[in-house]
Amino acid sequence: MNGDETFLIVDDARLARKMVRSFVAKARPDLTIFEAGDGEEALKVLSGIKELHYATIDYNMPGMNGIDLAKIVKERCPTARIALLTANVQAPLRKRAADIAVGFIDKPINEAKIAAFVTQTATIP
Repeated sequence: MNGDETFLIVDDARLARKMVRSFVAKARPDLTIFEAGDGEEALKVLSGIKELHYATIDYNMPGMNGIDLAKIVKERCPTARIALLTANVQAPLRKRAADIAVGFIDKPINEAKIAAFVTQTATIP
């Protein structure tokens, strides 16, 4: 774990981004954290990041949904560890995420779920 690692939070809800940021910063204060409010903004932010290590992506956002964004992020950053954040826990969505090697974190999020993700103790790709 070195200080050059990056984390991208993508969620259209500002409060959700603040919560994830807080949990990430507490678990891994060495990470550089970026935020985006939707898929298009995330792609702009991503273009300015040398290497992405972690990302949480909300599924339900205006414009591009989380699965479509995760596919693009995976193509650009194949080694990034990505988790989809959603209250939609239906099997078909879980399968779509698994098919592209994207993890799943059920909402509501909490400190333990985010800490497990960024410390790599969670069973997320």
